[in-house]
Amino acid sequence: MSFDLSFQEVEELLEQIIHNKKLVQLDSSKGEVFVVFSFPAADDFIRGRHVRARALLEAQKEELPTHADMVAVIEERGIVTEADREKMQALRDQIEGQRRVRNLTKIEGRRKPIDENIERLSKELEELESKGSDLFLLTQEYRADEESLLFLTWASTYTIDYERYWDSFATFEKETDLLLRTNALIQYTKFNRGMSNEIIRFLARHVIWRIPYSSALKIGGPLFPRGLHDLTTDQKTLLYWSNFYQSIYEMMPDDQPTDDVIEDDDKLDSYMEAYYKQRETERSGGRLKRGSGSSGKLSTNNSDEVIVTTNHPDYLSLGYTDKRVKSESASEVEVIAPNSRRARNRRAAKRNKRQ
Repeated sequence: MSFDLSFQEVEELLEQIIHNKKLVQLDSSKGEVFVVFSFPAADDFIRGRHVRARALLEAQKEELPTHADMVAVIEERGIVTEADREKMQALRDQIEGQRRVRNLTKIEGRRKPIDENIERLSKELEELESKGSDLFLLTQEYRADEESLLFLTWASTYTIDYERYWDSFATFEKETDLLLRTNALIQYTKFNRGMSNEIIRFLARHVIWRIPYSSALKIGGPLFPRGLHDLTTDQKTLLYWSNFYQSIYEMMPDDQPTDDVIEDDDKLDSYMEAYYKQRETERSGGRLKRGSGSSGKLSTNNSDEVIVTTNHPDYLSLGYTDKRVKSESASEVEVIAPNSRRARNRRAAKRNKRQ
């Protein structure tokens, strides 16, 4: 997936991940307030768990129902019916099926109605899944989780000079400006959730990040101020995808997907799935028939045309027959046109070999 972001916007997102700091504007009864969010360190998480455990004990003393108790109440009252459950499962199956269709759809314009259908089905599923959810606000677990979230919001909120915005958790709990406190809680929840997987994948393959990442691999320098034991969720996710793309950039040229495929998350995932299946087949002893040379691509038995793994950018414009596809016993293949450069090079190589 490609994002229309300027270099400055990319730098700001990377700075937020690398340095674990985000400038946030909050609404308050006195006007706009600027704060800096920083993901909690390990010590803060331990203190947050203590706050949660203490709140859970207090909720138990008040004899609030547990999550399991509320599930039983919803079941007894028939708030969520068997028909609802069947509908939810049917919707999940439909969404999964639509996502598979989207992955196989090569023309971008044809993806839009599929995306709209997925969004519509997801909203319908979300509405069904939310039936009875308000009752869980009365449980022991919700009370404890809410108290823990309040603590982490306090622990993560700093002034522009990097001092605690509220000097103590007690001060934060007694904050009289409820608009400010509520906005801090909402914005911190979004910050704590982290960036989307699509954004981080985009950043992981961007040249602004690739340069320091590649340099760190060569010289062993640190990428983040925090140690490996105390990385944020976004930092861990960025490292994972950076390693994933590094392995792709180091693939043999004939195995490596094209730039267009690399920049499309769905196409790349499908490509790599097919690639790993092929490698697994080879390791298990059932080697697939190859053409001449060491291209690493599948080839037909009696044709100069070349079978390649899925997601070739010109898939829909390539000519192929069902007979040829079935002859390879593979359901996801694409055929390079006979007059393509790769096909011509393959034929030339065969002729030179015969001479």
